[in-house]
Amino acid sequence: MKVRDLMTPEPVTVAPETPVAQVIALLVSQGVNGVPVVDASGAVLGMVTSGDLIHRLADERLEPHSSLWRESFYRSVFSAAHRDAPDPAEGATAAQVMSRDTVCVAPEDDMVVAARLLIAHGVKSLPVLEAGRLVGMISRMDLLRCLHAHPDCCNPLKKTD
Repeated sequence: MKVRDLMTPEPVTVAPETPVAQVIALLVSQGVNGVPVVDASGAVLGMVTSGDLIHRLADERLEPHSSLWRESFYRSVFSAAHRDAPDPAEGATAAQVMSRDTVCVAPEDDMVVAARLLIAHGVKSLPVLEAGRLVGMISRMDLLRCLHAHPDCCNPLKKTD
């Protein structure tokens, strides 16, 4: 089965300048884990996911001055590799909090390709691009719906005669 057969066409998207509060409201109201950030021509710039936004909650739960040494240590050691990247907990727009290394699939890719990419990259959904433009999204749930509707399609123990 092809990605085209399983994907959600015309997915919800946001512009780079969309405020974070609006992105959060959109994720909650649509019941999705992420949305593509697209430019005016429809090219995917990145993805804003629940994982990107959960940084806000984590930072708000830390006591700001519970341990200056601990905070300084964590910031110096764990964020050293990303000093030039914006802090997702402090971003105000979709462009400032999005993940930029977006893995994509094509509509004509087999669903196995999508499944392998979802697993290998630890993401919950993938943008589907055709000629460089967003045409859909495919998620883990889309693949599960396929398995539910066709339980024998991917059964490695099924014998073929």
